[in-house]
Amino acid sequence: MEYGAALEAAATGGSGAWKLPLALAMVSGLASIVAAVIAARSARGAKRAEIDAQHIRDLESRIAEKKYETYRPMINLFRDILDRHHPEEQELRERISEFSNWVSIFGSDDAVKAFHNFMQAAYADPPPAILMRLYADFVIAARRDLGYPNTGINRKHFLGMRINDIYEHPLLQGVDEPFDELCREHGWHAPWRQM
Repeated sequence: MEYGAALEAAATGGSGAWKLPLALAMVSGLASIVAAVIAARSARGAKRAEIDAQHIRDLESRIAEKKYETYRPMINLFRDILDRHHPEEQELRERISEFSNWVSIFGSDDAVKAFHNFMQAAYADPPPAILMRLYADFVIAARRDLGYPNTGINRKHFLGMRINDIYEHPLLQGVDEPFDELCREHGWHAPWRQM
């Protein structure tokens, strides 16, 4: 039967052949509506995910800036000490205290531990090699915390920017050795390892 004849028969009620094309048209229309709803939901989900990702990037940026502001004064203080521009003792205590407050909040676990070890050593009359080692450990931990987690620099790379004879100086030869070996060589015991 031709399409026109099928329509005429459907109009006059003579045949049920019209039901199949109508059902197919309804299924096709329903599929289009379902696809449109799914696409709209997917687009909303993608937009929400993009907004969330941007929010996370903004938070990370603010935290990175705060971390930089946190580390900068202490790194500058250490630089001044190495350059023999010794601040007054009161200023030194205030700057260390201020830094201690903020690094405990914004610093990574490794940076907090490295600063703790440096400070505890400073109170325990360490040999210069130990103090320089712990200072370098702290700066490298800060570097990782500030966005270079896979840094490949070692302590001599860092200290060599400040100490011109790092590779010849007998006291600093072992600065990259395991910490326990360095302590044994200098006859010094780390206070945090006394337990």
